[in-house]
Amino acid sequence: MLLSLAFLVVAGAACDDDGGDAAQQGTADLGATADATGGADDLGLPPGDAAVDDAGAAPLDANVDDPDVGPDAPDAAPLPPGPWPVDAPGFFRVGYTTESITYQPPFGEPRTIRLAFWYPTLDATGTPPRYSNILLRRQAFLDATPALDVPAPVLMFSHGNMGLAEQNYTMAEFFASHGWVFVAIEHTGNTALDGGLAQYLLFEIRPLDVHAALDYLDALPDDHPLSGGLTAQRAMSGHSFGGYTTLAVGGAGFDVDAIEAQCAPGGGGGEAFCAYLADAADRYRAGFGDDRLQALVPLTPAGAAVFGDGLADIEDPVLLMTGARDATLPNAVEGDPIWAAIDQPDSVRLDFPQGGHFTFSDACFLAGAVGRDDGCGDDFVDVETALRLIDGYTLAFVRYHVLGDERDGALLYGDESLGPEAERSLKAE
Repeated sequence: MLLSLAFLVVAGAACDDDGGDAAQQGTADLGATADATGGADDLGLPPGDAAVDDAGAAPLDANVDDPDVGPDAPDAAPLPPGPWPVDAPGFFRVGYTTESITYQPPFGEPRTIRLAFWYPTLDATGTPPRYSNILLRRQAFLDATPALDVPAPVLMFSHGNMGLAEQNYTMAEFFASHGWVFVAIEHTGNTALDGGLAQYLLFEIRPLDVHAALDYLDALPDDHPLSGGLTAQRAMSGHSFGGYTTLAVGGAGFDVDAIEAQCAPGGGGGEAFCAYLADAADRYRAGFGDDRLQALVPLTPAGAAVFGDGLADIEDPVLLMTGARDATLPNAVEGDPIWAAIDQPDSVRLDFPQGGHFTFSDACFLAGAVGRDDGCGDDFVDVETALRLIDGYTLAFVRYHVLGDERDGALLYGDESLGPEAERSLKAE
């Protein structure tokens, strides 16, 4: 298979330099069709995991509208002792804000990306945000006062191809309700609102976006509302192309020799791709790993062809989640070979027999038609049930490997389960 073309197809049904549909030009061997949450019209320790003063907050249901969480929310009872169970939202209210940062990648012009932040707050009233300027969400407060008297751990997130930072907003709210800061990176040029960056560039630029975001968190201005409120305890998750990004930033190596072979005479690599690769090959050989992360949670990721055996280079524990009915990135093409190549002994796989590609995002809430044959619909696992497991296992995993809190270890490595909807495999088995 042409790995230069694999770069294109992992990113979804991308357009080539001439404006054609790459997926119709023999690039569908990876099995990826379209990975998108749709366009603008589609979007709609204790207590907690970071200790704070004992003050009031109401339980937050991350998956349903709650009329008591909004501008007129009443004062609530004191927070119960934590950490709180992983199978339900925590007891903080949720703050939300966004900002843009600019950095210089190793090629091209300075690049500006948007960051979306969710964080714990004790505010009882506030203004509900409109995620991506589209979806009004009453479960959070815009620019709320952070409840970070003791610094909080961080979960980074990378959206799918042609997605948006807020595409997994229920996971973001869930983590904030448990006392984490959730930082979603919006990859400029690869979103539902501004797609168009050459697809092969995204395999490098996406990890670089994560590095830039981590650099920014490490040096927040003194007047930033989260300044002094973050620990160095950090994990990363991402959906689909964001799962690729998670694995790349987590230290996966690349099969650069095989990729370069496509730019030899007769190799079939495109002119623009090969011109880029001539400059970028050494950067791919060095990889895009970042040792500031301590755990990885890729959700139905892409990348098996471009990583190859380089997935064995990952040293952080991986919680891989896949759907057996994923039609966009099928297990046989992505999930199974990625799991086989991961060599980190504490890694865990959760496979949802009735899960599809969009089971692992909020697309089914926002625009069910996007995933009606790939995770959304009555013949797939119930979405709210699946998200409860996805969020709960993710929290248990990052608590275990980032915070050193092993109280939920039996969910990961023992005989406990959050539900029969997911089947578990252990790398140590």
